[in-house]
This record gives sequence, structure tokens and C-alpha cells, in this order.
Amino acid sequence: MRRRIVYAVLPWFVTAGCAAHHLGSTMVAGNAELVGPGVISTELPEFATTMTPDGHTLFFNRASADRSKLTIMMSSRRGEQWTVAVAAPFSGQYRDVDPFVMPDGRRLYFTSDRPRPGRPVSMNFWYVERTADGWSEPRDAGDPINSDSTDIFVSISRSGEMLFNSTRDGPRRVYQSSIRAGAWRGPVPVSFGSVIDAGNPMISPDGRYAILVRVAPGAKADLWTSCRTPDGWAEPQPLIAANSPYAEFAAGFGAGAHELYFTSERPGIVGALPDSIRPPSDLYRIRLEKGFPGCR
Repeated sequence: MRRRIVYAVLPWFVTAGCAAHHLGSTMVAGNAELVGPGVISTELPEFATTMTPDGHTLFFNRASADRSKLTIMMSSRRGEQWTVAVAAPFSGQYRDVDPFVMPDGRRLYFTSDRPRPGRPVSMNFWYVERTADGWSEPRDAGDPINSDSTDIFVSISRSGEMLFNSTRDGPRRVYQSSIRAGAWRGPVPVSFGSVIDAGNPMISPDGRYAILVRVAPGAKADLWTSCRTPDGWAEPQPLIAANSPYAEFAAGFGAGAHELYFTSERPGIVGALPDSIRPPSDLYRIRLEKGFPGCR
């Protein structure tokens, strides 16, 4: 059994808490389903999903067997079927991870080690914009969102609130920004209750809660939820419907926020492996209750 997840460019560890309901109880309907067996989830490691607002296109990461190559892939939904995934037109040359489509569908952010003129090489944010012909060429997200350190895993609510992980001030933690007059404000560190070492911060489209990753001492990565309160983010609670004895991380919402996609190293396409071998991760989803009662 895997006890810890260590992705070279992915943040993990997280927490979350809600007042009346949380995703581990009445908010979830049904069991976790493997996404696109053989066409999305394969024998290679897949992780980190995002979906266009119309629900037709899923972007996600696929790694090479040795995890040295990281590519953003895309697949289209035809009813309940997915097309064979192909590399996104803006990915494939560099190590590109953690795609996120903004709620209006006009821009897709991702993290990449592609060179930034005059800046040190590190994992930072880039974006592409939707055009009449597809997606634009990647553009450096720039200051103040990017730093000279590692900046990874961004998510944005409909109101323009951004959460992401960064090591700009030392240890990796979550930072928060918001957009004003078309520009991002200077990010500030944020905690979730008593938790300051959260990872993979995925804010809900309505901004009422966040899905996080947390690695408890001596344990493996799990998904947690944190609700927004008048005093900030609440103490996290485990996302019981998604978690397993294996590592779970990198959650993303489906169209309308009625599905939650996530990454798991539980036995999937490849099946159970010896404890000495890290299993490839697959993509799973759980259905959320319609209307999502969730956090108050």
C-alpha cells in the first residue's frame, strides 16, 4: 500500500472543513468511477483535470512511464463516451502540468518549465486564450502571479479569486489573489483553519469552498474540503467519498460543478502492484448532489 505521494512538480498536503454539510457525507451521490478507461486513464500516470464550461472537453496530464515527460492532454465527450486523448496543441515540448480552464472558458492556465526571458528556469504559470481557431500561443502570466520560485496548481472562482501553491517565501504553501480592473493583485499567503501546508488548492466556481490535498504525519495524500466563513477558511474535513487507502490528489470540477474529478493511485488500469513499486495514477470522478448544498 502506498503511504505517501511525491510528485516532482505537484503540491500535495491539504485540509478543509465545513459547517453543516461536507463533500464526505450528504453532498456526494454514488461511488468513484474510473474516467475513460483505455482512452483517458491508461497504464501511464494521469493526473490533474479541468473541463470546459460546456462539459465537452477534458484537459488532464499524462506522464511518461518514468515521469520525466509531462504533457497536457485533451479529450472530447460524446454522450457518456470519451474520445482517445491527444496532446493539447500548446503542450508537448516542455514539462507542462496542472491545466485550469477559467469559469468563462476564455483562458486556460497551466504550469510549465518553459523559459522566461531574463528569469531563472522554474515551474511558473502560463496561459492560452480561446480564439476562433482554437487556442493561442502560450503567454507568460507574469508578475505578480509568477515569481522566481516554484509556482504551481492555480484555480480561479467566477468572481476572480485565485488560489495557487508557491515557494516564493520559503516552504510551499497556498497563496490567494484576486483580479481588479483586469490585473491580478499581489498574492498573500492563506491558511485553512490551522493548516498552512495545504496543496493542490481547487476553489469551487462559486468560491464557497476549496478542495485541498493534505498529507497527515505518517500517512499518504488525501483530499480534504474547507468552507469559507466570515472569518476566513474553516478547518478542513476529509473528503470521504473520494479517499481510499491509496494516495488521492489534484481535484478538478466538471461542468456545472456537479462532478468532481480527482487523481488516485488505487489499483485501476494496471491493477495492484507490490508495495515497493509506485503505481501509476488514474483519473476518477464522483457525482455531486444537484445544487450542491455544501458550505453555508
